[in-house]
Parts: sequence; structure tokens; C-alpha cells
Amino acid sequence: MMNRISSISFMSKIIDSHAHVGRHDGNNYNKNDLDIFVKSTLPNKDTVEKFIVSDLDVLHSSKGEYEGNKAAAELFKNNDKFALLASCSPKDGDVKNIKKLFKENPDTFMGLKFHSDIQQLDLSNKKYELYMEFAAKNNLPCLFHSQVNTLPDGKVNQSVKHIADPENIYSLAKKYPKTPVVMAHLGAGWREAHDKAIDILIESIKKGDANLYADISWVDIDEPQEHIVKAIKRLKGIGEKDWRFCDQSFRLMFGSDAPLARFKGNDALNIYTDFIERIKSSIKNDKDLKSDANSIIDDLFYNNAKKLYLTNKKKSDFSKNKILIASAVIVFASLIGAFVKRANRAQNTAKK
Repeated sequence: MMNRISSISFMSKIIDSHAHVGRHDGNNYNKNDLDIFVKSTLPNKDTVEKFIVSDLDVLHSSKGEYEGNKAAAELFKNNDKFALLASCSPKDGDVKNIKKLFKENPDTFMGLKFHSDIQQLDLSNKKYELYMEFAAKNNLPCLFHSQVNTLPDGKVNQSVKHIADPENIYSLAKKYPKTPVVMAHLGAGWREAHDKAIDILIESIKKGDANLYADISWVDIDEPQEHIVKAIKRLKGIGEKDWRFCDQSFRLMFGSDAPLARFKGNDALNIYTDFIERIKSSIKNDKDLKSDANSIIDDLFYNNAKKLYLTNKKKSDFSKNKILIASAVIVFASLIGAFVKRANRAQNTAKK
């Protein structure tokens, strides 16, 4: 286990915006692996209020798009510690499955999740556009695995085809400029990868041609959190030339990828807490951020994810239809009641 560098806590509330259940890399991750983080306070007294979860079996195509998401919905039913993203499988699925899922479960899924690296389906493929059109129509945020396709020396990584490069995500997001698109892992990997993702995030804001966000799952997990701090500072406009926009740091949010890899096992709780404390410490000790550290931390760990995924969202057509139907029933019942009362009064008057 990494030695904890401090005991920094505001007894904060946390929304972890990136978590999973299902099979990945030969391991099976289930609800019990996430429960350990939410059943009590963390060792530093912070509390994980909610995980935003997606199903890996759908992404790996080991379960059907509808069946896998439906099973996840049942798994977390009536549990306010978890919210779901519908995992999408454009490679062998159909957006009709997702439409059916949302129609039958109008208040269950908060957005969509894509992993083009697992699916090895290029993001320029027209199949993605069918899902994105559905997301745009229903104001749904879309979380994309992101991973830079070049090595630190600038050469293309030939061993793995990372088609989830932030450049490719940005190109797709520009077709739906109002739809929130989240780049998971801030580009993933090393220094140059995170720098590239941050550059693209800033470029999209300055040009106003896409609605990009990012989460910080796995970013600098074993190192000083320089890229997390760098992303916050640049989103706040610190050191940016020709910055013409207000604070955009709401576009960055905490995530862990729990319970994958080291976030599962006997020491998972301490490793998770250590990651949180390192991030807090980096923010509190930075000369440009320390004066506003408490609010920055609250936003990064809680408010930003809450606003994007859980609040201030236009009701989907399915939810609106549900409300309209309920309202119509109430109005109809009221009219019937009024009619019956008038009929009874007329009948009593006639008797007199």
C-alpha cells in the first residue's frame, strides 16, 4: 500500500463518476466490490454518496445490450448509492435496445457509456451517430473511454490500437455540440497523453464547437497529481492566453474506475482513500489554488458530477410522457368528479 501523505479531509461527500460491474481482463467485478466503499465512511472520514456505474459485460459483448443493462438495473434497483449509465455496444448492438431500455426504465439510466477500444470500432463509424442522436434528443451525457494512441516518444503504439484517442472523441462530439461528452481517464497513460487530452479540452472550449468534459480516473495515481492540478488551473484560465470565457472547471470530475485492478481486494479501501488524499493535498498546496481549495475540492469530488449526471437535466421524452399521462389521468378524474357532483346536485334539486 502507498503510504498516506496526510490526513486531509473536510469530511467531504463524494460522487465517484466512473465505476463498473461485470467481467474484464479475466476478473469478475460485482456489486459487493463496490459496497465496501459506500457502507461506511472512508478511513479519512469522507463518504462516497454515490457511484455512477456501467456494465462491462455489454461493452465486451458477453451480454446483449438490452439484457446486460436490464440486469444491472435490477442489481441496483432501489439503492440510492448507485446510478447507472447504459452501456452501448455499437459494434454488434442496436440503438433500438437503448431506446427500449429508457422507455421501460425512464428514471434509471443517467446517460450512455462507450468503450471503442474494447469494441475496436472506429469512432468515425456511422453506428455511433445513431446513439449520439438519441443522447442529443434526450439531453444525456455520454462517457467515452479515452486513451492516446501514441507512445511518449511520439511513435504510434503498434501493440494496441487505441482508437479512443481524444482527437477521435472530439471529432464525434463536434457533430453534437450541445451534448455533454466526457473523456474518461483524461487521455489515460502518461504525461504526454494527459497533456494532449487537456489541450483538446481547452481547444473545444475556446472554439465552442463541442461540449467536452473529463474524469480523472487513474490520472497520476502513483505520482504527485500534477495533471489534475494542471487541468483545473487551465480550466480556470490560470496561465491561459486570450482566455475569453468564465471558469470552466465544472468540466472536470472525480472518478476511480472502481473496483477494477487495485480498487478490489483487502487494501482497496486504503488505496482509494490515499488517491483522494493525494488529490486534495495537491490542490491545497498549489500556490494558485490554495486560497479556493475547499470549494475546488467540493466541486471536483461532488458538485460537478451531480450537476452533469444527476440534476438540472431536461426530462427525457420518456419521463415527460410519463408525467403527461399522469397529469391527464388526474385531470380526467377531476372532470369526472365534477360531473358526478353536478349530476347529484341536479338530481336533489329535481326531488325538491
